[in-house]
Amino acid sequence: MSVQSTLERHERAPDPAGSTGGKSATRTFRGDIEGLRAVAVIVVIFDHLLGWPSGGFIGVDIFFVISGFLITSLLLKEHARTGRISLVDFYRRRIRRILPVSLLVLVVTVAIGYLLLPGARALSTLWDGVYSALFVANWHFAAVGTDYLQATNAVSPLQHYWSLAVEEQFYFVWPFLLIVIFAFAGRRTLSARALITTVAVTTGVITLGFLAWSFFETSTSPAIAYFSTGARAWELGIGALLAAAAPGIAKLPALMRPLLAWLGLALIVASLLLISRDSPFPAPWGLLPVAGAALVIAAGIGQPEQRLLFLLTNPVSRYVGKISYSLYLWHFPVVILLATVFATDSPVYLPLAVVLMVALSVFSFHFVEDPIRHSLWLETAQTRKRERMLRPATTRHFGITPAQAWIGALVVVTLVIVSVSFIALKGGTFSTPQADPAPVGADVGPETPDAPATLLATRQSDIAAALASTAWPATTPAFGALGDSSGAPEWVDDNCLSVSEKNAAGCVYGDPAAAKTAVLLGDSMAISYMPAIRAALEPLGYNVQSLTMFSCPAVNISVAPKNASDASAATCDDHHSWVYNEVARLSPDLVIMSSLAGSIVRLASGNEGVAALTEWQTATADTITALQGATDHVAVLSPPPASTPFAECKTLTSAPADCTYSPSSLYQKVVATEQGAIEKFGDFAQYVNVVPWLCVDNTCPAFIDNTPVFFDGQHFVREASNQLGPLLAEALFPPAA
Repeated sequence: MSVQSTLERHERAPDPAGSTGGKSATRTFRGDIEGLRAVAVIVVIFDHLLGWPSGGFIGVDIFFVISGFLITSLLLKEHARTGRISLVDFYRRRIRRILPVSLLVLVVTVAIGYLLLPGARALSTLWDGVYSALFVANWHFAAVGTDYLQATNAVSPLQHYWSLAVEEQFYFVWPFLLIVIFAFAGRRTLSARALITTVAVTTGVITLGFLAWSFFETSTSPAIAYFSTGARAWELGIGALLAAAAPGIAKLPALMRPLLAWLGLALIVASLLLISRDSPFPAPWGLLPVAGAALVIAAGIGQPEQRLLFLLTNPVSRYVGKISYSLYLWHFPVVILLATVFATDSPVYLPLAVVLMVALSVFSFHFVEDPIRHSLWLETAQTRKRERMLRPATTRHFGITPAQAWIGALVVVTLVIVSVSFIALKGGTFSTPQADPAPVGADVGPETPDAPATLLATRQSDIAAALASTAWPATTPAFGALGDSSGAPEWVDDNCLSVSEKNAAGCVYGDPAAAKTAVLLGDSMAISYMPAIRAALEPLGYNVQSLTMFSCPAVNISVAPKNASDASAATCDDHHSWVYNEVARLSPDLVIMSSLAGSIVRLASGNEGVAALTEWQTATADTITALQGATDHVAVLSPPPASTPFAECKTLTSAPADCTYSPSSLYQKVVATEQGAIEKFGDFAQYVNVVPWLCVDNTCPAFIDNTPVFFDGQHFVREASNQLGPLLAEALFPPAA
């Protein structure tokens, strides 16, 4: 999420009368806006910390409207006073306002991430920090969201910087546009009133254009639209339009203003309750919170004091709004990084998170953000002299100079890093590699490969031992090294996840001259099984052709895009046609199929529940029917039940039991559906349920035989997949009784 960061606390509305010769309507302070900022940051924190209310993320949209209003007000006021807009002065103020605290939080977060996070995730956080510092985090996170691995990766502690990037990108352009508007309008020698009207109309047209784009991008690329500057600019534009239209809005009757303000707050509350993460956003649903924020702001334009709005103007709301920038920047790293030390359902987590984010925010506001913002840092000698003359003595905050503020920032960094290092060292007893206790089934006797139940019995013994572990073992690969590159080498190294006519020849494994051929059909789940398939089949004289495709299930069924980057969904039907022709051409001895269970919730038909299961079962049966005559045998491997990613459940204070998981109700229904579809095919098709290879009594550990099972919660670590090879061989070719 994001926070509005431009906030010049002593907001001055553009002087509507200063242009017309009348009495100025300008006043200095908007307590209601400060309170509105408090509402925005609180609902965002609630969303991230509690997952409630469902529309808590709309706090960002409120910030955007406030930001557009305040910054445009300042620019218009400068033009009214001086006849020009100084870009140098504008960006000097922006740097002083934005950079100190944002860089402080970035440095602290990256440093603590290095101490607490697994190596791959710590490195990822470092790069997130680089993109955030360059104000392109929104495009970076949009790209990460389009990850071809379909991974359920843990959230970055710097993800909330995306909206700061949106704002700054907007302000890299907006002042130039205002200068252009004033320049063209000035050529017509318009009156001051006509000039500001021209600015308002032009701003409205630009805002409508961005809104139209937001509708288009939300409907075509929703994941991209959420982070897109173009799809979000209209929200800042609404605030800018309020500032440009201030002379007219200032004439609103006093009796109407409280009604407008409370109607705005009602719209914001409605947004929190009606909007969810499934709602099309930012358009059209973003209109609801944006309209609410706009009404609250409009109600106070030209009003000496906003009455009957104690909810926003009380001292507590105003103080929270005052520190909202620091509070927003600190809250998300606290939420994410503290979860690596304490489980989120721990009684310690919630109160400690609140205390930490508030304490860090109060300190950084009073000793870093505010002193530097009101300092003369970056000012020229001339502007320093002018500012000293104009600035009242009361603008010295706690007697802190910019140099002392930077020292304070360094103190924060040092104290936090030292404290976290101490916690990490103290928590070392929880994460120090230790040997597993003796396997529960160690007394089952020596392994006898030709005994039908021995492999499964040994595997179940290893699973039981993992479930009984009370300390994290030394694993291969190490937990800290897990990442997208931990998947099957055929996927990660050979780029054989999405196979087509162009690369099919490079996705054949085993001896090309082998007497037998197997073909693998399915999505990323299928390719995740490839190490196991090769380990099972290559020793038996098979080569294996991968014909998988990202996000495209093995069964002949149409699916909707999983996210904005899922272009494969649009070509999945064509891929199916090509695959079945290719199977007919190859005439393999064996076809192996597997698909992610989650595909059943994104059917192109829109079916859900029982209807979706029925459609899936029919498609499975039809697919196997279509394969008859093209192969001797079809084996359908069940997907594994999904788990919680290690990055979320393995903390400095957690135990292996905290990362166990069980097959969900939906998963069990999908497995039963697939089994039901296959039963009628007799010996031609078989269903291989892998749950006994991963779980005992429907309880599944995060590691088995000192090997992590998944790298992302649903795709096998390559070593874990390889371990399943003997079990798969036994399932496909059971030894004679």
